[in-house]
Amino acid sequence: MNCFFQIQARHWYKIILFCFALPILQTATASEILSAKEQDKLEQQWGIKVMSLRQSAAGYMLDFRYKVLDPVKAKQILNRSIKPQLIVSSTGNHLQVPAPSKIGPLRQSSREPRADTNYFIFFANPGRQVKPGDKVSVQIGKLEITGLKVSNS
Repeated sequence: MNCFFQIQARHWYKIILFCFALPILQTATASEILSAKEQDKLEQQWGIKVMSLRQSAAGYMLDFRYKVLDPVKAKQILNRSIKPQLIVSSTGNHLQVPAPSKIGPLRQSSREPRADTNYFIFFANPGRQVKPGDKVSVQIGKLEITGLKVSNS
């Protein structure tokens, strides 16, 4: 008989619990991505809070997520005409938001942002040049968030 089926029934719940808990345990906290001082500055000036910056799509994309706390302040960075970019600190390379012809830019934009809503921006990571632990900056119009640390997916 296959050893997979020889696991005792009382151990199945532990295996299932571990499988669901693993992604939660790997998620970096906001303080690991950006310092508390920088978070406070973003909340005061731009009305947003950085939630995460992690690799996605097998490392070929970077997933930047943030929460809008004050829609009035955040409105200017959610403008569709603004082209966000991610700047790699070590090389100075600028990574762009992909814009496939059928679906458009891989980012959320809104004319009327909502409070307590999470928004995302995907940045292309060609050649997987940005690795977990690397420091980067995100620039969205006049907003520049420096010292962001990339985490695992």
